[in-house]
Amino acid sequence: MKYEKYGTGIAISANSQIAQYARLGQIEKARRVFNQMPDKNIVSWNSMVGGYFQSNQPGEARRLFDKMQERNTVSWNGLISGYVKNGMISEARKVFDSMPERNVVSWTSMVRGYMQEGMISEAESLFWEMPEKNVVSWTVMLGGMIQEGRIDDARRLYDMMPKKDVVARTNMIGGYFQIDRLAEACEIFYEMPRRNVVSWTTMVSRNLFQAMPIKSVVACNAMILGYGENGEVAKAREVFDNMRDRDERTWSAMIKFYECKGFELEALDLFALMQREGIRLNFPSLISVLSVCGSLANHDHGRQIHAQLVEPGTAHYACMVDLLGRAGQVKKAMDLIKKMPVETDAIVWGALLGACRQHMKLDLAEVSARKLTEPDPEKAGPYVLLSNIYASQGRWHDVAELRENMRARSLRKSPGCSWIEVEKNVHMFTGGESTGHPEHEMIMRELERLGVLLREAGYCPDGSFVLHDVEEEEKVHSLGYHSEKLAIAYGLLKVPQGMPIRVMKNLQVRLVFICYMTINFSRVETTTARSWLRV
Repeated sequence: MKYEKYGTGIAISANSQIAQYARLGQIEKARRVFNQMPDKNIVSWNSMVGGYFQSNQPGEARRLFDKMQERNTVSWNGLISGYVKNGMISEARKVFDSMPERNVVSWTSMVRGYMQEGMISEAESLFWEMPEKNVVSWTVMLGGMIQEGRIDDARRLYDMMPKKDVVARTNMIGGYFQIDRLAEACEIFYEMPRRNVVSWTTMVSRNLFQAMPIKSVVACNAMILGYGENGEVAKAREVFDNMRDRDERTWSAMIKFYECKGFELEALDLFALMQREGIRLNFPSLISVLSVCGSLANHDHGRQIHAQLVEPGTAHYACMVDLLGRAGQVKKAMDLIKKMPVETDAIVWGALLGACRQHMKLDLAEVSARKLTEPDPEKAGPYVLLSNIYASQGRWHDVAELRENMRARSLRKSPGCSWIEVEKNVHMFTGGESTGHPEHEMIMRELERLGVLLREAGYCPDGSFVLHDVEEEEKVHSLGYHSEKLAIAYGLLKVPQGMPIRVMKNLQVRLVFICYMTINFSRVETTTARSWLRV
């Protein structure tokens, strides 16, 4: 199978390349990769057909589909879904009727297609004919009824649902908001076992909380969580300050959001107030405050808090290891691990390994990496971090030997990437200059603008974070095109002013050293008067 390198230079399979090029609207490149494949499998064909539909070329998609020597249900469903997305509901129905075998996805795609075309009666009729329904089927039908303004019918359908997910509940809340039935919206919101950003935003943006005549502790806690999840910490604190009564969850939520948003001193002040008011210290607030002490390298205060714990758990000890590591007391962190009355886990050893990375303690780094790989020798992460520690000290021979060992074990590190959602489209970035993105030039200009602002703010790239045997100039260039930088630059261009920029990453590395990106983009936030969230 042919492979091609782009972004960070990580080899990606031809099928993945086809899908990636199709997402970026580069259908000619996708077709070239497809044509060059000596052995095409059914996934290759399905990806290419889907790519043509994404590029608004349904005719080419159908011609390619007709050439397929082998088809499965996914192939047929892809054809229905493609026609639906292109507004060709009649063609989609013909495919649906001629399918040799249908599954719940086939039926749901047709129901959704009718909904999108405003053919509600056809959608409803097909929905009740379905031999099998899943939560997606119910949610699609529910959304259509709400869209038509049939809120009471939607509620009856909602009550019939055997299983309700966060999307169905959020849709129902939004439907009640449309007709100002706030009490019923509130009822569904508070009974939700899990909420996402959309459900929180729905509540916050509609000012439901302000409209409530009586604000209970549960309602206030929900609003604190809602504002916090949306990055509006000041509004969360305003709700907190106006509460007559607070419970443990009120305090821990507020402290947690201070910690996540980088308001470390405010988190410590609030924790001190919590102690003065005699509120029982709970697990989440203690973990948050110990993490804050670690961020501030406030070793003494962290030890005092840790000493108050009657039965500290593994998570508390992990925070203390993190704290000692940040303060440069790596040997004391190791001594603490040896004395732990509870069993160590990957978080504890990961914290120590991160401390070794920051303070160049190779002997303990090797011990930590070995401990991390004992329970799961097929896990690449510890090997990669140890390799990075070798690289940061210029021990390229050890780097080569370790990576050869990884290749012999067939261990591979997932390539790091960042993505951001803009107008319901997800834009994914890997390291490099993002040449595959259709708005590449605009992103590069924005990065250049930010680079000037950052240098004026005193930022200087630290080449030690580029763990390759290359010249210093190339290291600085590499730092300039980190995937997270690319995503945030795109967010600054596309996300409306006043809205937080949410960047997601696939590699959630929780180590003790302060990533250069944190310092870097705290300056971006100051310079551009925008806020951003890394998830």
